[in-house]
Amino acid sequence: MKNIYFIEAKSPGSHIFSRTALPRLGSILLATILKQRGYETKVYIEDIAPPPWKAPEDADMICISSISSTATRSFQLAERFSKQGIPVALGGAHSTFLPEESLQYADYVVRGEGEETLVELVDSLSDRKPLNTINGLSFKTEDGTAVHNPDRALLKDLNEAPIPDFSIVHKWAEKAKVVPIATSRGCPFACKFCSVIPMFGRQYRFKSIDRILEEIRAANPKKGHHVFFIDDNFAANKKRTKALLRTMIDENIKIEWSAQVRTDIAKDPELLELMQKSGCFSVYIGFESINPQTLSLYNKGQGVEDIENAIRAVKKHSINIHGMFVLGSDTDDIPTIRNTAKFARKLHIDSIQFMMLTPLPGTPVFEEMKNSGRLIHTDWSKYDAHHAVFEPALMTAYELHVETLKAMAKFYSWSAILRNLWQFDLFYAVVGLYGKKSVRSALSDTKKYLEQVRETLTSEFDRKTEMLKQLLPQKKGATKNIILNTATLESDESTFFSTFLSNLDRKIVIKKEQFSVSKNSLSITPLVEHIKDQHEKGKQQLSDFYDKYRDRLGTSKVIDIEAISLFKACYNIGMLLDVNSKKVRKAYERALKSIGGNVFECNHVLVLVGQ
Repeated sequence: MKNIYFIEAKSPGSHIFSRTALPRLGSILLATILKQRGYETKVYIEDIAPPPWKAPEDADMICISSISSTATRSFQLAERFSKQGIPVALGGAHSTFLPEESLQYADYVVRGEGEETLVELVDSLSDRKPLNTINGLSFKTEDGTAVHNPDRALLKDLNEAPIPDFSIVHKWAEKAKVVPIATSRGCPFACKFCSVIPMFGRQYRFKSIDRILEEIRAANPKKGHHVFFIDDNFAANKKRTKALLRTMIDENIKIEWSAQVRTDIAKDPELLELMQKSGCFSVYIGFESINPQTLSLYNKGQGVEDIENAIRAVKKHSINIHGMFVLGSDTDDIPTIRNTAKFARKLHIDSIQFMMLTPLPGTPVFEEMKNSGRLIHTDWSKYDAHHAVFEPALMTAYELHVETLKAMAKFYSWSAILRNLWQFDLFYAVVGLYGKKSVRSALSDTKKYLEQVRETLTSEFDRKTEMLKQLLPQKKGATKNIILNTATLESDESTFFSTFLSNLDRKIVIKKEQFSVSKNSLSITPLVEHIKDQHEKGKQQLSDFYDKYRDRLGTSKVIDIEAISLFKACYNIGMLLDVNSKKVRKAYERALKSIGGNVFECNHVLVLVGQ
């Protein structure tokens, strides 16, 4: 085994980062390690420049790295090379957390940090030694059985890895504008949607300052190039970060750089001053939300006041801000998205990404969504934070998708672009134009995607309610007699559902009754939880209701439609009655207004049709 090629799979679509590729370091570092061990290596980063070949006939092994959004592309490549008889290894976050899936396309999966695992794999293949002793490796046996060796411990000393050799990256000198440098790994925080902790651990591991400076010098950033510190939180240890920046200043290392930080940098004026003096161009801050409930749900450990203070403090030091917001949590509604766009413009954030909450494999939110059946699909190419891929609680997937894109469009508006031109800020004027172009492109692709989403959700709902739909009046314009059972409802709750149903369709006839059903009528019984400790009581009421009508109606005609929120309960009723989502939204908002906006819990709607 001599020639080992690495590929970083291409992103599925354009977004604000597409203008300047931000390559990951994994493939470059692993290729450097193998090069130092005598192998011929080359790295192809598709977002920088496509490989010049269709079939690398001289390759002895192909290593492909991907995250979830590039997994589909990585699988296509793996399958193609495997058919040519070339051994293929997949690595990266996605394959780490879903190795069984990856082994459908590749021979090996390098899980977690691959520095030691890949070396042992290549040496074992060269010497034809058994693979079952290599920690962190998943592989297929000759009969196709998947084997998952124990996990490998995280690297203890990051200084032991070699300095990445960017010369082995195809067309790096011609195409690359951003030099990635890692000074640490890990994160002590516990954001539910982030895969950093399961991939790199909660404990920070740092490189020495001398080693970081050595990497900067080795990268030799040219004029017009930019250094991006790719740490999850560059200022995690402020004392260490300040020492690094002082050394850069003292040794006259003049570079333009950016990094990811948290809002807590605002509490350290000395750090901000050193950042400014050492050449910090911009910071990428995960603000995530301006909804206090959402920040708490995300385990973000910051408040809206912290966000505002951070923006003011950073701008005061002439450092630009790229703000990142994650929209669509179970406490976010449509006003949350619209207010976030207003907030970003009001506080003059320089550039933003409004991302839709994306349940990535390996994260707590992925397990929650998967276990509750809320994932719409697993087309990984859409898991890029720019597509709605799950069912939100307080809006539809359609609304989350469209409103997020509209919020982006409002931020990257002509007025914002012209303001930057008026201030002679050509860089952010160009960013604004690119952002506007990206949003326009995304909007043009939205219709087809959302039609697919709607079809998927409708088909699944129809499958669950097939018995009921067969019994509903099929003739268009037929009056739908609806009995609203109010036995478990308090006054406001009864008012809410009466108002909601009345606004769905003027032909609907509503009868407020106790637990009952009549011929050719649809009986709707919302099971409302007034307070949390009444949950068991609600379950008992459901059981009693089943028992009451079991003999007369048969269980096949009684369906308990579960919901994750009051809005979803209403949305499900609308779907059952074939009312379009816009009308459902208006009816819901009018019903909410009728009770002063006081939302209550409703996680079950019992529906049956009388014959």
